[in-house]
Amino acid sequence: MLAWRRWTDIPLLIVAVGSLPFLLLEIEREQLLPSDQVLLNVINVIVLVCFAVDYVVGLALTNNRQRYVRQEWVSLLIVLAQALVFVPSLAGFGVLRVLRGARLVRVAAVTVRVLAIGGAARQRGREQLRREAGNVALGVAALTWLTAAVAFMLAEGVGEDQRVESFFDALWWSSATITTVGYGDIFPVTTAGRLVGIVTMFVGISAFAVVTAKIAEWLVGSRPDNDVAEQSGEPIEI
Repeated sequence: MLAWRRWTDIPLLIVAVGSLPFLLLEIEREQLLPSDQVLLNVINVIVLVCFAVDYVVGLALTNNRQRYVRQEWVSLLIVLAQALVFVPSLAGFGVLRVLRGARLVRVAAVTVRVLAIGGAARQRGREQLRREAGNVALGVAALTWLTAAVAFMLAEGVGEDQRVESFFDALWWSSATITTVGYGDIFPVTTAGRLVGIVTMFVGISAFAVVTAKIAEWLVGSRPDNDVAEQSGEPIEI
């Protein structure tokens, strides 16, 4: 069981955190291009399969199944919430399709899934946060990159006749903003969109500064003269 956790904790953390921004797009699913809807379906399947396999394998490996069910209820909630996404399209019940189409129901379903996946990410990320500062900073930058793209779409409007036609256009804007390049071909005009841009720039500057510092630390620490200095007890020259 411990060996399985060592192998799966980081991949599941990546899946959990990385999928959070895309869940918000479910609220505007009907306005998205077919390619973006396909992308959402693929992400939903990946999250469902990853957490379902992890839960079933963990349940099979544990010696105390009742304790496992009590401790891993968040993972089970994620599996159930993700499975319900596909019920309307698979079951053929018209009532379920109507419920899924209601905006309030979609918002409630997305909220449950965000809370469940966020809870799983929090549980699995505590130790990684303490041990892997550089990787965490890179992960924060990646999460901000995706979240900013989604928030930009929701703030500026998404659809064929809107300012943002597809998720990939928003992803391009997020890439230019988080790296502070700012090409200006796509830019926010709403107050909410500009606030998203400000937060994205600040997070990008901070996160990439940590990553750059870690790279510099690794490069300095890998110099041959530093290895000799460490062995002789002499101060390291930078």
